[in-house]
Amino acid sequence: MAAVAENEYTGYERSEAGLAVWFKPERFLEPGFDAETYVADLRRFVPLETLSTELEQHLASLKSKLVEVINEDYNDFVSLSTKLVNVDGAVLRMQKPLLALKDKLSDVQGSIQSELQALGEGLQRRQQVAVARALLELMQDTAHVLSKVEKLLAEVESLDASSLESSLGEELDGHSRMFDRVASEVSRLNFYVARGKDLPFIQALEPRISAATQKLGELLSQGLKAALQTHNSSATLHCLHAYAAIGDTAAAEQVVRRCMVSPFVHQLLAEHKQGNPRAGSGADSLAQVLQPIAAEVRSRCGELLDTTMSPQSGLLAFNFLGNAILAEVDEALADSLPGAFSPGVPTAFLANYAAAMQFLEQLEGYAATRASLEALRKSASYDAFLKRWKLPVYFSLRFQEIAGALDSAVSTADLSIANDAPSATDRPSLSLQASITLRKCLLRCCAPEVFVRALADKFVKLALQLLARYAAWLQQGMHIRLQHIENPPVSQHPEQQQAESKGGDKWAVAASAEQLGLVRADLDVLVAWLQTEFKSSLTKLLAPLPDEAVSSVSQALEEGAAAMASQSSALIQGIVDDIVERSAVVLKQLRAITATYRMTARPEPTRPSHYVAGVVAALDAFLGTPAAAQLQRPARQQIIQGVLEGVSARYAAMATELLDSLRKTDQSLRRLKKKKEAADGAAADDSKLSDIEKIAKQLFLNVQEFARQIHRYGLQPANLVEFTALWRCVAPEDQQAVAV
Repeated sequence: MAAVAENEYTGYERSEAGLAVWFKPERFLEPGFDAETYVADLRRFVPLETLSTELEQHLASLKSKLVEVINEDYNDFVSLSTKLVNVDGAVLRMQKPLLALKDKLSDVQGSIQSELQALGEGLQRRQQVAVARALLELMQDTAHVLSKVEKLLAEVESLDASSLESSLGEELDGHSRMFDRVASEVSRLNFYVARGKDLPFIQALEPRISAATQKLGELLSQGLKAALQTHNSSATLHCLHAYAAIGDTAAAEQVVRRCMVSPFVHQLLAEHKQGNPRAGSGADSLAQVLQPIAAEVRSRCGELLDTTMSPQSGLLAFNFLGNAILAEVDEALADSLPGAFSPGVPTAFLANYAAAMQFLEQLEGYAATRASLEALRKSASYDAFLKRWKLPVYFSLRFQEIAGALDSAVSTADLSIANDAPSATDRPSLSLQASITLRKCLLRCCAPEVFVRALADKFVKLALQLLARYAAWLQQGMHIRLQHIENPPVSQHPEQQQAESKGGDKWAVAASAEQLGLVRADLDVLVAWLQTEFKSSLTKLLAPLPDEAVSSVSQALEEGAAAMASQSSALIQGIVDDIVERSAVVLKQLRAITATYRMTARPEPTRPSHYVAGVVAALDAFLGTPAAAQLQRPARQQIIQGVLEGVSARYAAMATELLDSLRKTDQSLRRLKKKKEAADGAAADDSKLSDIEKIAKQLFLNVQEFARQIHRYGLQPANLVEFTALWRCVAPEDQQAVAV
């Protein structure tokens, strides 16, 4: 609309009719014309005063047109007014029959309303009569069924309990059929009572109904007990159908529990106590009890369970697994062997828990439908049986055992090397006690005698915490070592130094390159083991869990291994720094060159100094240790290159310092010598090498020998930036390019 208005209403030009271009009178005749919308659209393009002026002009134009039309047809207008005479009389003549018709219609309408009201009242009375009749029939049916139930119960009462229990074969089967028939009538009776529970008549019958129901329950209990004792399957099924009909499944479950389950459970427990005098002391093995109980359940209750669990049996309302068998076993175990549930001895507790879970799995195997399985797991006895196992307490004890072992291993002030060599079963081998303890603790988390599937999340978390603890131990140790190197402590009393060095984070301060090499070798072994064997073992244990959970655990394990591996560079640098410091001690002999050639008239040097051969002696010594042999080849190459670069840097710094000092001294001596020669009138002999030139040449020969030693390690000296700086420091101007 706005776009149209913008196209139509821009400008103030006039059309041929004298109207503004934006003013369209034909829009007033549109069916959906709205004055407010029209004005709102136009006011965005023209002022309201202009619009008002145009409308007034249009109104004046319409009035003038109306006058013109009247003037043009004036004769017809006048004749029309003359033809409309005596109209009122015609109206009065037409009004009288219309009013008479209206009165007749009103009378008919009143008659119809009265008939409709009478019909409604009749239908209401009919409905009330139908309701009353239904209530009467309900009361009659209730009374009839109640009388029938009482009559049938009277027939059954003629048989006393002793005769019922002594009934055998067809006689007991006939009694159970009668129970089934009575139960069906009681079920009908309960249906009628539920429909008419607010009726005084039904309420008056409640004492009789309760008495009949109670009597039927007693008779059913006796009949089911007799059927179970005589192993009469037909009678048992009829009794169970009767219980299902009256909706009293709990009573049937209690009868089965008392008559069928309780005797053999208590008998087996008594036999177990007789064979184990210490039974109940906390060291009980539930496997010795639950296995015979499971066998007896299959032998004595298997037929009953198979029949009632069948989807076509119509007896799925019963929960004999939970409310009869498991409830009795749980209560009997709690009374006879309370120590079996105690987590005080974790190993025995886990064995008992495993036996209990196996027993539950055997019970769940009887459930033929998902509904039966859910009914078992939702039963109160199932929940009570699981709550007896204090799994959080068990995990707390295992946590203290496993985490405490690693914490003790990494809390020592120095590195502990394992005394015994690793056996073939311990491959890949580890050297440090802390590393061996970490692997043992991780294996302990996944060991069958420790791991519990219900605590899988806690044991996985414990394993990740162990990795984090080990990684933190490495990180903190190397951090303190770096601080110790950058800010050496002032001299202290030996006892004070020993007191301050105690603690699991100070092990790296005094660690040698060989010890750090063992740490690095162990770290490589642990990371590889974590990413292969341990990861595979852990994921197998978690296989029943969803794939997303297993994937998350694998990712967390990879992150833990990566956190440990992140300390590899720091360990390599620590090894390099230690070897470089040892080599720097040998490099200090470089200063003896000055004393050798300063004012001694020694001849020009032709071979390197003897100390050069010992510059890399510390590196050779390290590479010959067992720690270096355990390192992987890339790690050894990093150490070799790092040491040679560090030694080259130290060498360059010392050589630069020495040459700068010599140059300054030589300049001073030259000035003094020139003054003396000028005073004596003698000319200086420049044909011989000066002392500083001899020293510089000796340094160059030494560096050439050092370059040959670098070649011996398979490296090119020219590729080492630090050595290149050393070479340029001592090489003559015509030999600045590194060439050996």
